[in-house]
Amino acid sequence: MIFPMTSYILEVQTTLISHGLNGHKEHLGYINKIFETRREASYYYKLYNSHMSEITAESRWCSECDPQTKFVYVIREYTGELLKIPQFENYLTVN
Repeated sequence: MIFPMTSYILEVQTTLISHGLNGHKEHLGYINKIFETRREASYYYKLYNSHMSEITAESRWCSECDPQTKFVYVIREYTGELLKIPQFENYLTVN
């Protein structure tokens, strides 16, 4: 598979709310999907998370903490990371 010069992925983090770590984030992994642009990654995120604000440059390509899951999503440049978290379409429906 050939990818464009720069590709992007979605990192998944969880917000820690116990043990005095309120607000700290822990890396969970990367969604198994590669995007050609940050905008494409943002659109994909919003498609399955319509209850959340869009990920934009103004948000530093980082989502707000989802009040339901406590997950935060960050659009990162793809540099060969292991993409082990299933794609949204494997377990969510479009809102």
